[in-house]
Amino acid sequence: MQKQLVVTVIGTDKPGIVESLADVITRQQGNWLGSAMSELAGQFAGILHVTVPEEHYRSLCEALALLPGLTISFAEGTPTTEPSHQVMITVTGNDRPGIVREMASILRQLNINVSDLTTGCEPAPHSGAPLFYAHALVALPPQLALDDLITALESLSDDLMVDIDQAFAD
Repeated sequence: MQKQLVVTVIGTDKPGIVESLADVITRQQGNWLGSAMSELAGQFAGILHVTVPEEHYRSLCEALALLPGLTISFAEGTPTTEPSHQVMITVTGNDRPGIVREMASILRQLNINVSDLTTGCEPAPHSGAPLFYAHALVALPPQLALDDLITALESLSDDLMVDIDQAFAD
């Protein structure tokens, strides 16, 4: 029987971290199903979804914990089914403190679950002013109209633009 494992990793960024993780997972009969990894402010940060035969679960956790220079934590996962109605939301606008908190509050109020979130800041093309962006894959409740979601997010600021890609919807 296969066990689900969610692994979080953080440590000073350097070449070879992903290879080390993959090597340990493979040697312990694990299967790397998915991950999100980034270099942030000189730190490597990642989260992985792995399946492993039940008899190798403990040895995989022990082997990963021995990787030098990394702080690793584990959580036993459970198989999930994908939500049937997902959309990708892209929000862009002038950067300012609190945008992520305000977006998250609106999503919670509308009972929207965030499946994946990527945020960042980059210079605007002509002015160089900081431009905030967020890409969020979200699962919508059946009764929510997309126009209501757009209106709620655009109410955060006059300069926020909201785009929704329904290619993820059923």
